[in-house]
Amino acid sequence: MSPQRSEALRPAHPDAFFSGGIRFGFPSGQVVVTEIHDKGDLALPTGSLIAADPTGLIFPEEFEAFTQTVPAGRYPLRLSVARFSDDPGHVRVCAAVLVVQQVPTVRWEQALLPGQDPAKLGEGEFFGFGVDGGVGCLLDASLLDHFAAVLDDREDGTTGWVELVSGDGPGLHIAGTRTATLPGPAGEPSLTAFESGFGDGAYPVWFGRDDNGQVTTVVVDFLVLAGAERLDSITASGGAELDVRRDVSDRG
Repeated sequence: MSPQRSEALRPAHPDAFFSGGIRFGFPSGQVVVTEIHDKGDLALPTGSLIAADPTGLIFPEEFEAFTQTVPAGRYPLRLSVARFSDDPGHVRVCAAVLVVQQVPTVRWEQALLPGQDPAKLGEGEFFGFGVDGGVGCLLDASLLDHFAAVLDDREDGTTGWVELVSGDGPGLHIAGTRTATLPGPAGEPSLTAFESGFGDGAYPVWFGRDDNGQVTTVVVDFLVLAGAERLDSITASGGAELDVRRDVSDRG
């Protein structure tokens, strides 16, 4: 998890994590509309979180949990996606959103690994986790070794992570609004994998907090809207942050 350049040290459009029907325009002239898709629950036995590319979990020694935690429990997971108005079949995952509390988020902070100091970041930098297989996931750190074994090679010659991504058909099992969830040792939904925005890269994770400093949400942000301009008037709804920054910079 290394520093990468970003347009902001906070989400560009955090209201899009929570609300569908918001229109955004890109410098190219393309327009997208946000949608929110419920993806069931995610069970967290300890509340210690890892965000990762699941195709790399077969090397568990390379992963650490964030220093921030959430209370152990089972929480709804949602996808925020952007659907392109000129091609309704084209959607991109903006973010995976773990809903810890149904209360407004008033501030955001970067997810950090041990030893990472945000004060040492340059202007526009962030700490991001790497994606090399076009997918990301969330899981409890206590289950890292379990899923490393599940996703590794098997005696029958198949590979767990290939099956996770591709399923039984010729196409991708995880694409657009389609996700895949794996059970933990107790049978609860414990790893959910989702498509990573526009593909491979490094992506930030955000912890949202309420007025009392308690975690409200954990967001895996794929930066899809980082270069977009909001076309609708801003209204507060569904726990979205009230002070939304207008970002019209180009992602390139």
